[in-house]
Order: sequence, then structure tokens, then C-alpha cells
Amino acid sequence: MYMRMLVLLDGSEPAEVVFKYARELSERLHVDLELLHVCSPQDAGTLPMRRAYVEQKAGELRAAAGDAASYGFGAGAIGQSIQARGSVVVGEPAEEILKYVAEHDIDIVLMSTHGSSGIEAWDLGRVANKVIHSLNVPIWLVPSELREEIILDKLPQRNLLIPLSGSKSSEAVIRQVLNLVERRSPEDELVVLLHVVDTALAGGTEVAPEELAEKRAQMKEYLEGVAKRVREAGFTTRTEVLVGDPGRAIIQFTRDSPTQLLALATRREPDTDGTVFDSVTEHLIHRVKMTPLFLVPTDE
Repeated sequence: MYMRMLVLLDGSEPAEVVFKYARELSERLHVDLELLHVCSPQDAGTLPMRRAYVEQKAGELRAAAGDAASYGFGAGAIGQSIQARGSVVVGEPAEEILKYVAEHDIDIVLMSTHGSSGIEAWDLGRVANKVIHSLNVPIWLVPSELREEIILDKLPQRNLLIPLSGSKSSEAVIRQVLNLVERRSPEDELVVLLHVVDTALAGGTEVAPEELAEKRAQMKEYLEGVAKRVREAGFTTRTEVLVGDPGRAIIQFTRDSPTQLLALATRREPDTDGTVFDSVTEHLIHRVKMTPLFLVPTDE
């Protein structure tokens, strides 16, 4: 169960989108927020300004407690009081973020996938890349062009998209997503289980039509088996089997069917401190521009 979310702020425009989104998520998911800003050693002289910036943001969250409607939040917002605090530390951003997560019992990290230049900004693209490959807690990545309807929870249909490869490890993210749904109104959420049958074989050759049809049928049966368990747990679910390049097909799906969240399981490499992303996940991290990504590390 998620109780404490770390929100990374650097003063950039993408970070402001993250803050606005975090405010909404805190109200809906009943999580406390910790705001973190990392100041590089060479900029330590500006610490008072940076502390004022973070404390102002934390103060805005505390002032908003119990008044979600005044911010235009959509259906499902709750009036639970927000617990929020801000911290500023000095050091190398990625290292300080990882240290903070380990020392403060953080359950989930919310961050932008892109930063911007400016006196108060760090390179969140570079930092995000290091952090997401090192953390052992779920990461909620906020893309640079996050839809306003997602921030304000105004999508006509709340699609929660879970691409599955057919492996048990890819299914590990399902329970995490359902935990999020349980904190809201499950009847308003639609869990979409998706598989993309890759049309390319090693060497670039195309899969034969009869083999493609067989794979589609196999994966549809597999997805329906998983969906049955999800439905029995009380959640609305549907399945989709697409054909094509997996990364491109998933992105196109989120464009055609605006998606509240795209959730993926990642795999921790044994005897290392890193998380391994397959080529599809890496593609999505760098190409998805309008849909939040939820990455859940697994040892399976």
C-alpha cells in the first residue's frame, strides 16, 4: 500500500506540471507528499531562495487540504487532509534522490521525464535516466506534454493500460495498479490488458500470416485468462491484441484511446543494483509524450 510519495522539483516548467499532478494524486490516492529539491554544490549560495521555493510549494499543498474542489478536480476527489513537507539537499541530484528514498521510507517516486535549462533547473532527462534504472520502488513518470484532462481527471473513460508480454513477470504490475484503483472509484476505472504480436522476426523477416493468426489467438486466450482473475476481484477489464511493432503500437493505442496511466513491470537484475528495461519499455520511456508511465520493479 502506498503511503508516501516523493515529488521531485527543480523549478522548471515540467516540474511545475509534476507538482500540479502530484496535488491531484495526493487527494485521490490518500498519499502524503514529500517535495524534494536538490541543489548542486556550486549553487549552494542560493540555498535560501531554493528553500523558500520548496516551502512555498509545500505550503500550497497544506492550504489545499480538504478543498480539492476549489482546484477544479474532477469526479472522485476526496477531502482527506494532505500531509506535505519540503526538503532541500545539496549534492549530485541522482545520488541524493536515491539516498533520500532509502532513508525516508518512500513508497513511490513522481518525477518528470524531461527538464529544462534555467538557474533553478537540473537536467531531469539525465537524472531521470539514472534514477529509474536504480530505484527499487515504483516510479511514476510524468511526460513533457501531459494531457490537462489527465491532471484534472476529466477523461471520458479512465483507461489504465497494462501491456503484457505473456510472462509472469509482466503480470507483477497488475496487483500494483489494482491497489491504486481501490483507492478511487473502481467502477469508474477500466483496466485494459494489452498484448502486441510483433510482426518482425530476428533478421527483419516478417512473420507468416498463418503463424500471426495463431499467435493472436493464443495471446487473446492468455489475456482473457488474466482478465478473468481481475474481473473476479471486482474490476472492470477488457483485453486487446494488436499486431505490429510493440512500442509504436502501444503509443498509437494511447493516442487513439486517451489513457490515464500506462503501467509496466520492470525487472531487477540479480546481484546488481540496477533495473533492466527491455527495448519496448525503453522506447516508451523516451517516446510517450502525453500519458503518465508507472514503472514497477520486480525480481521475478
